[in-house]
Amino acid sequence: MKKLLILLAAAALTAGAATAQTTNPTPRSAGGRMEQATPEQQADRLTKQLSLSADQRTQLVTLEQARRAEMQTMRGQMPAGGDRTAMRQTMQTMRDKYDTQLKGILTADQYTRYSQQREERAENRGGRKMKMKTKS
Repeated sequence: MKKLLILLAAAALTAGAATAQTTNPTPRSAGGRMEQATPEQQADRLTKQLSLSADQRTQLVTLEQARRAEMQTMRGQMPAGGDRTAMRQTMQTMRDKYDTQLKGILTADQYTRYSQQREERAENRGGRKMKMKTKS
């Protein structure tokens, strides 16, 4: 009887540990990167963080959809193993254009908060990269 109880307890612990390992809290794509939020999800996040109006949210969704379509077109035109410097410059130009359009949608205060949050995220990413490099 004791052996049966011990066996059942071991099976329960093993099953619990196995299911705990299969959950993935952050969605990942096939390349191991986090999946990108949809334009609507991104607009919802910014609406909460920056207190956007309904009109601003709509404009932001439209802007983000246009930016993603432009990026997709640009990626399709670049040959595999092409000039990375030219691609980097093109992407920087696109980012500057997006930034200018975003300034037109947000108020000065909202844009300032957006810029601060973007800088904080960049710093956090840099810190994670450094941690990963030191672990290797």
